[in-house]
Amino acid sequence: MNNLNVVNSTSNGKLSFVEKFSYGIGDFASNLMWGVIGSFLLYFYTDVALIPVAATGTIFLVSRVLDAFIDPVIGGFIDRTNSKWGRTKPYIMFGIIPLCVFFILSFTTISADASFKVMYAYLTYIIAGILYSVVNIPYGALMPLMTRNLDDKAQLSSFRMLGMALGNILVTALTMPLVNLLGAGNQQRGFLLTTILFAVIGFISFMIISKNCKERYLEVGSVSHEKISVIETYKAALKNGPWVSTIIFSLLMFIKIGAFVSITIFFCLQVLHNPAMISILLPLMYASMLVSAAIATPVIKKFRHRNANIIGTAVYALSFCLMPLFVGNQTVFIAIYFFGNILGGVSSGSVFGMIADSVDYNEWKFGKRSEGTLYAGYSFATKVGMAVGGALVGYALAFVGYNAANVTPSAVKAINILFYGIPVGCSVLQILSILFYKLDKTHPQIVEELNNKRNA
Repeated sequence: MNNLNVVNSTSNGKLSFVEKFSYGIGDFASNLMWGVIGSFLLYFYTDVALIPVAATGTIFLVSRVLDAFIDPVIGGFIDRTNSKWGRTKPYIMFGIIPLCVFFILSFTTISADASFKVMYAYLTYIIAGILYSVVNIPYGALMPLMTRNLDDKAQLSSFRMLGMALGNILVTALTMPLVNLLGAGNQQRGFLLTTILFAVIGFISFMIISKNCKERYLEVGSVSHEKISVIETYKAALKNGPWVSTIIFSLLMFIKIGAFVSITIFFCLQVLHNPAMISILLPLMYASMLVSAAIATPVIKKFRHRNANIIGTAVYALSFCLMPLFVGNQTVFIAIYFFGNILGGVSSGSVFGMIADSVDYNEWKFGKRSEGTLYAGYSFATKVGMAVGGALVGYALAFVGYNAANVTPSAVKAINILFYGIPVGCSVLQILSILFYKLDKTHPQIVEELNNKRNA
């Protein structure tokens, strides 16, 4: 039988506030760096680095697909790691510096011809994406190693969601002002100095995680040194019903987010004819996560993951059904939108706890925790979902013949339908997928049996 290396937290077995707060800093740092890439790299390529527009789409598509399929490999390596620093810490400690370097290089302008600039963009973006996975997948896999307590997991998810929201808010609010301030009119210099600043914050944040977050439930002697087979690893993972349900739920969630972020700009410009609403709706989506983070723990504690997600997602869908009725009243329209996002945002944090519970289930059912593999699946769902969501909007607009120079009534109608229809449609599918998540009632018993085996 595998021995379990256990490190005590506090006297009552609960995680301390410092450890929970430190864990949440990780998502703040992740979104501070990767949020800049997601929000501003296209603009940097086309308007600052002067890379041909036609090449940028292929750069993003090829890099994102390649990066997504590397995630399972990284997860497999994590599951087979047993070092003096633990299972996840080595990747965080030794991966964060290269990540910071390539994050900065991605926003560094070089003097070269167009073809070399494209090659440079491919190289830096692909490597930055891989290194982000090297750091972020073990960061996610750290949670089930820290605690098996349901309340602690819910609170860790809330802190993580809080960090995610703050990171995204700061990125959207401060990046361009910092570029203009630090660059003093030179955007090439401004982007370079801004990314250096964000990279330093990211490095410090992940060092805080390495120092304060402890791996308590690490199986000693369970690490396999067999050749890594991604296919076999995921064949086994697909037998984990709660994990499959969570991954499908997460995939649909990120398709919804990716599509919504893309279509909102067109909706504000072509339907509302109010460009200022772009700067209201998108930041409010992230601001609502701050409230979601505050209510997620008590909501999940009362209703558990499955029912909390059903309620929150249903309210979110209902809000998008009501919003068209008040499109002429901006105040009511925004209020309904904000309230719906608050309840819908509970699911953004709860999925972390659901995957952590799925890790416990995996150990109980199959004898292996496989934290890296299971969290790599979530990372895969994130990247593929965002890519599919954005592509879905692009294909839909192309289908109706959207032309920015001559926007037809049919194109406006299609944008309107997409803005309301995608959030509602994806939410309905999310609810159907989460109906198959049946771990809430059995998880306490599973944890008790695992603890009994450990203490035997």
